[in-house]
Amino acid sequence: MAEAGWRKMWHQIRDDHSQEPKRLLFGSRWKFVLATCSVLFSSAMPIANNASAQQLEPFVPAPNSLSAPGNRNEATGTEKPDVQFADEMRNLVIQLSRWAKSYRSDFSIIALNGLELTEYLETTLFASRGTAEPARNYLRALDGIMIEAPFYGYDTYGEPTDSEETKYILGYLERLKTAGLEYFALDYTDKSDAQQAARQKLSGLDALYYAAPPPDKQLSTLAKVPRTPIGANPHVIDNIRDAKNYGIVLDSSPYGTKEAFINALIDTNYDVLIIDPFHRGTIPLTYEDMKRLRYKKVGTPRTILAYLNIGTAETYRYYWQNNWRAGSPDFIGEGNLDARWGQEHHVYYWSQAWQNILFGSENSYLGGIMKLGFDGVVLGGLGEYSWWLDY
Repeated sequence: MAEAGWRKMWHQIRDDHSQEPKRLLFGSRWKFVLATCSVLFSSAMPIANNASAQQLEPFVPAPNSLSAPGNRNEATGTEKPDVQFADEMRNLVIQLSRWAKSYRSDFSIIALNGLELTEYLETTLFASRGTAEPARNYLRALDGIMIEAPFYGYDTYGEPTDSEETKYILGYLERLKTAGLEYFALDYTDKSDAQQAARQKLSGLDALYYAAPPPDKQLSTLAKVPRTPIGANPHVIDNIRDAKNYGIVLDSSPYGTKEAFINALIDTNYDVLIIDPFHRGTIPLTYEDMKRLRYKKVGTPRTILAYLNIGTAETYRYYWQNNWRAGSPDFIGEGNLDARWGQEHHVYYWSQAWQNILFGSENSYLGGIMKLGFDGVVLGGLGEYSWWLDY
């Protein structure tokens, strides 16, 4: 995952109080510590030569490499923006949620990953303890959180997720229980016994669970194991809190035609469907398509959520212009080498121009999703803040 490195650091700061400080200091923090130690060591020499403390120059910490202006990326030769990246991502989600709910109060906003955004974590130099405070406005903007690979597939499809990562994820979910969020767990395994074990571990969190089939982690087909959704029922599901299960397909290209894709979804009894509002990323669904998808195979209504990537610009989307490139328009950054489904560019997601594409009018991306009749969105790209931190 894009934010894996930062996850591990935050996990150590928050939960592993007994470890030596050297385990916490890596990347930009390690450089900071080396610079600090160098200053302290060189400052100690005059003391040995009978210089009084008053004669020493005061200690000045090195600039914060995460926020100082003029911090240049050696690989690209560009300046790192002077932005509080996590705060700006939170603000983007908050404003998007407020806009959507001003038109439909029951419209659901689901965060895909980005657990660290739910807390403010303060740390001090050489300290392994941090004080976490919930990001209350951000949490109020959400109705749920979807977590990928809590038990299987974090690094490789079908392989167990590292136990420390699982512990880290479950720790967050336990702390967030009082926030009243709906949990969606998304594993990557097609083994029945693995799925049963994962469900058992989630039993105390009242989470909806789905295990995506191969290939890899493309989310390109519906699960075949189990053959029918766990907890399938004939009930009317008009919001995520009534749901007992969900299914997700974000890359519908293996289905060929849009008609074949829609027919495959209609032939299921999932309480919640999570799909891309564009077949193959380019062919928009219509209101008639949505009317057909609305009903489970048993004939009762279900809830339908759309996937919306707010952290990167995807070059195959309707909003992408042929003359766009890195730096033109200003909010388009360099290419995303970790793109999952197609070519992408990092964006200045705090830019008003980018946010105007996403929401704020009926012609915006989210405006179109709402007009189609979707009941909510799953917000992807939240982990982009960690990419910018490392930029």
